[in-house]
Amino acid sequence: MSKKASLGHNPLAYSLKSHASFDFIKNTQDTSDNGTSDVEKSNQKKVTSYYLQEETINRIKAIADQKGESYSSVVNDFLKVMLDKENQKE
Repeated sequence: MSKKASLGHNPLAYSLKSHASFDFIKNTQDTSDNGTSDVEKSNQKKVTSYYLQEETINRIKAIADQKGESYSSVVNDFLKVMLDKENQKE
């Protein structure tokens, strides 16, 4: 038995090809839509930019705080309600 202190294992000393599998990592190169569920499709979001009066922003933030939701979630809900009302008029 050697009396030298062990310095540990060096993972770079051998190839990982035969020793490890990384199949748990999602392939980001895949462009097919086979793995997406309806929930993922409905939650797709994009960033938008718009100008609002400061008073309006503060009121929306207050409502978001009361509901315990994010600012963007409240804005999204408001826009959906208004769009539904517009569609009912037609």
